[in-house]
Amino acid sequence: MIVARLAGVADRTQAETLKGHTVWVPRSNFATLEPEEYYWVDLVGCRLYGEDAHGNSVLIGQVEALMDNGAHGILRVQRATESPDGQLHFPLDDKGRRLEVLVPFVAAHVHTVDLDNNTLLSNWPADF
Repeated sequence: MIVARLAGVADRTQAETLKGHTVWVPRSNFATLEPEEYYWVDLVGCRLYGEDAHGNSVLIGQVEALMDNGAHGILRVQRATESPDGQLHFPLDDKGRRLEVLVPFVAAHVHTVDLDNNTLLSNWPADF
């Protein structure tokens, strides 16, 4: 693992030498974002709510990671249910693995990002 400071990377050629390595950057060095822009690290752990067949907001699960398909980001969400005390419970498949769903991270589907409450609201179908 290589630890690098962005200030020490002078150009693209030098940055390419870090390909395949983990690069750690202090939060204080993150660029200021424009409205409707988010750092992926801030979305991990958020609860994603979708809609049931009646248009009601229903928990889909918790964002585990993000991926990029070249056109946009994709949320990798572990399916979950929520107990009355707010604890998440993750259903398992027949092999004991957590169930997942992939949701495009685009405004057409994810319409509200509330990082203060770790919540993403979407119109994605919430049915299991």
